[in-house]
Amino acid sequence: MTTQNRKTRNLGRAGAGALLLLLSAGSMLAISAIGKPGQRRWGMRESQIHVMDIFAQDYGGADWSPVTSDLESHPADPANTAFMSIPLSLANVYLNRYEVGWKKADLERSIQIFEWVASSRELWGGREGSGSVVSYLDISLARLRAECDVGGFESRIEELWRTAMTITAEEADAVLEVARPCGPTLSLSACVDAILPFPSDEETRASRSALLAAASSFLAGDPRAQAWAEGARSLAASFPASACRAPQIELVLSQGALSKRLAGDFPVEFDTNTRRIQIERASSTCSPFPSRYETAGPVDVVSPGESLAIAIRDSHVVAFYLLERYLWQFPPGSQCEEDDDGNIAREPRML
Repeated sequence: MTTQNRKTRNLGRAGAGALLLLLSAGSMLAISAIGKPGQRRWGMRESQIHVMDIFAQDYGGADWSPVTSDLESHPADPANTAFMSIPLSLANVYLNRYEVGWKKADLERSIQIFEWVASSRELWGGREGSGSVVSYLDISLARLRAECDVGGFESRIEELWRTAMTITAEEADAVLEVARPCGPTLSLSACVDAILPFPSDEETRASRSALLAAASSFLAGDPRAQAWAEGARSLAASFPASACRAPQIELVLSQGALSKRLAGDFPVEFDTNTRRIQIERASSTCSPFPSRYETAGPVDVVSPGESLAIAIRDSHVVAFYLLERYLWQFPPGSQCEEDDDGNIAREPRML
């Protein structure tokens, strides 16, 4: 993948320290629900929110300083992309909490973590695997922008969205070269010059597909959007429909499908290659995606090595519930309804 055509900025102790504070705060914010009999849909939503919230309960009080120090020392490490699932998943958990508890502190914490990820591109961008980070960030921010009440944070959210869209376009262009503008009389395939190079590694292809799907979905008015969409479809179609793949590959592919769905589009390539996941995973020949955490309770310290690897895998549990279940059943903004007077009426509150 073409690297970023810009100087690499040193993150510095302030940036890593900010992340340390964000990841280590809020261990006592765990939610508990008040059930309402007869509301099956609310029960489904409540159940998934509780599963995702365990991630913050387990890691919200952990000492992340060994990890942030390692990030400082190795900003160009290709493995940094995998780490970004942790802050992105944690930010979505705080957004869950805001949607059901209405506490602005949870909303602000979520925004701060998203801002950190977007401003720390030198740690994860311009390398293989960055596409899945971009896609996860974009989907998360599309969800954030659909919140029904973000009083006082509108300008920060829109600035964050603009920053993310700039990153998305630059990362997509690093993967896909557009030979020429796509005119109305040209076939779509003629717009795509090359995917450089067409990768053989499944994880790389899935990441690039998710990236291009996000770019074409959330930047649909961009002149390059058609070429990005064609590249995404070509990469998604390269995965045989009958093959079992690693759950993490399927998760990244599902990000591409969800990006298209949130944009109101759903190409058949994504339909046949990602929404069949549940059928394949029910088969005895395919490995199910881990839906339970490896940790059994609060974690004291996370260090590079096995404890970080476990934290990353635990963050994938949040991503699985969010990207393959929750946002399909409860699209962004669905928690907001208007009463007869035009006022926002939220779903039942969790205390």
